[in-house]
Amino acid sequence: MKRVTIKDIAHNLGLHHSTVSRALRFSSEVNAETRERVINYAQSKGYQINRNALLLRGVRSNIIGVIVPNIHHNFFSNFVSIVTRLAFESGFIVAIFQSEESLVQEIEIVNSIIQQNLAGVIFSHSMETEEVSHFNKLDQYKIPIVCFDRVTKSLNKSAVVLNNEATLRNVVRKLSAMGYSKIAYLSGASSIQLFRERQNGYIGGLEEINASYSNCVALAGAFTIQKGQELIKELWMHDEKPDALIFDSHFLAIGALSYLKKNHPGCTDNLGIASFGGDPCLSLYAENTIIIKQPEKQMAEAALDLLLSAIDNPAADKVEIIEFQAEIIDNKL
Repeated sequence: MKRVTIKDIAHNLGLHHSTVSRALRFSSEVNAETRERVINYAQSKGYQINRNALLLRGVRSNIIGVIVPNIHHNFFSNFVSIVTRLAFESGFIVAIFQSEESLVQEIEIVNSIIQQNLAGVIFSHSMETEEVSHFNKLDQYKIPIVCFDRVTKSLNKSAVVLNNEATLRNVVRKLSAMGYSKIAYLSGASSIQLFRERQNGYIGGLEEINASYSNCVALAGAFTIQKGQELIKELWMHDEKPDALIFDSHFLAIGALSYLKKNHPGCTDNLGIASFGGDPCLSLYAENTIIIKQPEKQMAEAALDLLLSAIDNPAADKVEIIEFQAEIIDNKL
């Protein structure tokens, strides 16, 4: 069966082949009615875009790359799901990449994105990423990028972030209002801007409530259930134990609380728990739990809007930082 070409579509619809080409790339230069007619006809004839030909001509695809460090984390999976739906409504397909908290893998992903000449990239960097020159390579190929959640100021790109310092201050205040005074924090590496900001907020919150107890455990590497078990085991060896715990990931929280439930029965009955990640199962391990919920929908919408604006206006070179507040939710069954 003969492959349907752009010239075939143009001839049968009575259009110029350049109009058909732009319509198939969802270009705003083609009016919506013509674009829809071309796309519907192309689909009915089984037309497939020749990506190699596009690359040779330097034509940008209609595919957006989204890079996340861990798709299993609730925040990242929800973010990806929302961006995928919204991008499709805007005429783009999303290619999802997972770095698995590996800098090497992240660099390979960026190289692949360049080879595929994607339209743009939304990303949150890995735990191992401190130097970001591999992302700067995208500028050479005029592929716009937007950062979200984990960002680094040295990249100087538009970003969608949480007010991390204020969030941790609010969490400490909340736990204090619930009657807790010995609040420990299991966080990520302070070399990463996001965790450094949260740790500053934690310390600032403790100062506000005049707490005499302080214990921030900064974890290098990926957040896992096993790591949560290991960290809490070490923490519970100390003579002075916390009466509340804050976790940067529900994986750490589940690991820590499952360990305590098994090895120190009853100790979680009055323990205060706060965790990022939004996992309702935490209340099965400890009664007094609160969830630190990032506004995934608003953050996803903002990130995609910034990227689509950069794609439509490549010469603008505007850097915009959009900051959101977290919601602190009582997690009672």
